[in-house]
Amino acid sequence: ISSTMLPFASAFIPLNSHDPARDPAINGATYLPYGHGLLGNARHTSDLTEKRRDFIISSAGITSFLLPWHPSLTYIGQARASAGESYQRVTSPKKIAQYIQQFCNSDFLSNVINSKHHFLYRGLSADERRYVEDSKGLAAIIIKDEPYDLLDPDTYDSKNAAAYFQGLEEEMVAIGMTVKPSNSHVGTTCPKEAAKWGTAASIWPLGEEGVEFAWLQDGGIFWPVKENDLNKMKRTIVTSSMEKGAIMKNSELSDALREDAWEIMFRADDGFLAVPAELDEDLRTHLMNVQ
Repeated sequence: ISSTMLPFASAFIPLNSHDPARDPAINGATYLPYGHGLLGNARHTSDLTEKRRDFIISSAGITSFLLPWHPSLTYIGQARASAGESYQRVTSPKKIAQYIQQFCNSDFLSNVINSKHHFLYRGLSADERRYVEDSKGLAAIIIKDEPYDLLDPDTYDSKNAAAYFQGLEEEMVAIGMTVKPSNSHVGTTCPKEAAKWGTAASIWPLGEEGVEFAWLQDGGIFWPVKENDLNKMKRTIVTSSMEKGAIMKNSELSDALREDAWEIMFRADDGFLAVPAELDEDLRTHLMNVQ
């Protein structure tokens, strides 16, 4: 890895090249991200939504809950996690694997496969848990518009933590990173660590644009930081981004996924699928079968 030791310095690392054949847009058009300050394309957004809707209503074992960002969808069912928020549910490990294969970011999926199917996890809130588990069993849910809370002191119950991520934000922006605390979440390679924040679930970013990852070159967690590290404020960040088109020495996300309890910051502008960790083994089996 080639990187400059600035505060929070980075090596800009590209993921695998985009495969147009797997782009979820219709007629070969490239889907453009929307929301969070990015310009979107209403036609492509509609196409992506319609393809997901077609998948949902044509696949047995899948229940759809209308998402508020596309009012033209037919109501198949609706569940409210909180005011203004709805979820689509995908049931059965086989259907979840098919959905991941069709709609998950292809570079991320390739890295999961190369890691021998090690997953990235986060903890689900109590409200989200209500929709991954019902009387019919466990299901995956599509999470849209999850609040970005790394700059909020309440997230870690620490003003120092918020200041740390704010400093990280400023440095990442200064050196050209487009993944940063204000547009990302933090996941972990360890489901037990994720469970400390809620129900552990593997996460699967959706879409081919607006998906990036960043992690510490030496591994470990972003926060808490040891006191001596907090004073030095020099931690080397590896990212899946590119700086002004420059491609630097590759460091695989798949390697980071294999590590024990590493935290990985992830950006997913188009949302992500969350699959309860209880389904891990069945999901791995079906993912290998659909490759």
